[in-house]
Amino acid sequence: MTLLLSGGVEIETFNVPVPTVQRALNDNGIKGCQVKPDGTPSVDAEIVLPPLVPCQVAKEYIESVCRVLSDIGCRINQSCGLHIHIGNAPIADTTHAARFTGDSILHTERNGNFLSEHGETFDFPIVKDLFFRWERQQDIINGMFPRSRTNNRYCLPLNATKISNATNIQQLNHGKFYAVNLDTWRRGTIEFRQHSGTIEANKIWNWFLFLNNFVTWTVQNRFEHGETSTTIETPTAPFRNGSRVGVQYTMMRSENGATTRDIIDATGCSEQRVRAAVSEIRNRVGDNAVVTHTQQSNGARYGDGTDLTRYQVLQTIETETSGTTMLPENRIGAASIWSGLDDSEFEWWQNRITTLR
Repeated sequence: MTLLLSGGVEIETFNVPVPTVQRALNDNGIKGCQVKPDGTPSVDAEIVLPPLVPCQVAKEYIESVCRVLSDIGCRINQSCGLHIHIGNAPIADTTHAARFTGDSILHTERNGNFLSEHGETFDFPIVKDLFFRWERQQDIINGMFPRSRTNNRYCLPLNATKISNATNIQQLNHGKFYAVNLDTWRRGTIEFRQHSGTIEANKIWNWFLFLNNFVTWTVQNRFEHGETSTTIETPTAPFRNGSRVGVQYTMMRSENGATTRDIIDATGCSEQRVRAAVSEIRNRVGDNAVVTHTQQSNGARYGDGTDLTRYQVLQTIETETSGTTMLPENRIGAASIWSGLDDSEFEWWQNRITTLR
């Protein structure tokens, strides 16, 4: 199933005041744009587009906005940035890209807020993986933009240690002025801030597609969703070699396990101590990995003694998980920021990197 993600574009400009920009967009029949002061020195206006989904309607909308901005004399300086917010949940599967984009534009024009037709919010592991992949190739991302966007105080680089140690969204969030910002999480988006300011539609569109693919790849190719079953091997030697509990574990992990009597003979332990070691083994490898076969199931009768119970450590176990789980190494998609990107988009960015270099 195709994953549809919405994205909001914020274009920063200077040289033309907010009222003039808003009036020009209105006069040219462009609906849904909100123009407001940005607050950054040397930035006169921020043009906020409604949420869009990659499609021809969205592309033409961005082109129309940029054409008006250029015609009225809007300019870009090093203080300007291009910020794109990718939705932190897919849009509802009851709609499609062009329909959502059209509805979103009209909704923002009529109501002054953004259309929300989204599914369940991404689980934390997905967002952590996005941060991991970004930081892992930060140097490559830096090369996609002018040098003024590297270590820029409005889009600082992510920190690998902070990402690794994070166990929730709050811990993962670096703050507003970082390349990837989660201050907007409660408003339904992940903000990407590193792109330099531009009113060139081609640059905006290619960055929009890149980010959409970047998030989609993690969701669809690096995680499983819902109920999943995984087969794992129990450890072969979790206890010290030669120790009594180590010898008992090895016997129990054999094909048929071992009876209490077998273990007593091999280790010299009492029956009570054998049972205590079974509890220790359960604590180490998990209850579901240790099976107890009663004396009766072994063919013994009442009165034959209490040392014929057989214990077995399964060599493999099935684990059931729900929610979002990272795929195993033999199935997980590559962590590269380029994974899944269309060939033409990949070539566009390689040429861009070469030009900037």
